[in-house]
Amino acid sequence: METLSKVMQKILVTLFLSLLFISCSEQVYEYEEKIREELKATNQTMSEIEIKKTAIYLSEWTQLSFYQGAIDDFKKNDTLKSPPKDSILFIGSSSIVYWKTLKEDMSPHEVINRGFGGAHIAHINNHFNEVVTAYKPKGIVFFCGTNDLTALKSVNQVFNDFLLFYENVEETLPKTKVFVIGVKPTIARYYLREKQLKMNKLTSDLAEKEKNLVYISVWDEMLLEDGKANPSLFVEDGLHMNENGYLIWKDLVKPHLDKNFKPHQG
Repeated sequence: METLSKVMQKILVTLFLSLLFISCSEQVYEYEEKIREELKATNQTMSEIEIKKTAIYLSEWTQLSFYQGAIDDFKKNDTLKSPPKDSILFIGSSSIVYWKTLKEDMSPHEVINRGFGGAHIAHINNHFNEVVTAYKPKGIVFFCGTNDLTALKSVNQVFNDFLLFYENVEETLPKTKVFVIGVKPTIARYYLREKQLKMNKLTSDLAEKEKNLVYISVWDEMLLEDGKANPSLFVEDGLHMNENGYLIWKDLVKPHLDKNFKPHQG
């Protein structure tokens, strides 16, 4: 016969799981409603099954611990090979991850690539000590925010997340300058164009007021004459860049590093 304490433990566990399920269900429902609103606003269609699947994924994707595995891998790799000191940190989402020629493109500046694919700014903020302050970079090149908008976060919410990132840098690394690459135009996310431009405007306006923040626009350089993203700069998915796209980024980013930092010696 079970003791009273064991019965109570089972009741508490059941109650906890029930509350967790209800909480998750409410979050999924909220995303379903947001998806329907976005589809209506952008004249897109999606089946109810796809809406449900997307809502479930978004509820998981936006969890702050979603990329814990990637962070653990960074820490493990750092124990195997110490990252270079007095470096420039490149932090952000997949466009940073896939910059395979980054080291050569930024030479002779020493760089550290700590992009993790699909990241939101909130994810970076959640792991700030592990992926930013741990390296004590002399400069930070930042690209993130487009996934946040894809996940139906508002422009103000995304900008506030970036503002928190910059404030964290100011507080923990007051001498470190931040170079933020503006949201880029893409074929796959053309429907987000207006929100992306608003995000870029807020960020560029902030950079005009902050001495340690530099805004680097890549928008116009990645467009065709008709105002749409240039297909020759992207891989097949219309979202991630090919070598042509990264060549443009190199030409726009490296001059800022040359202007602000002495080349790495030895």
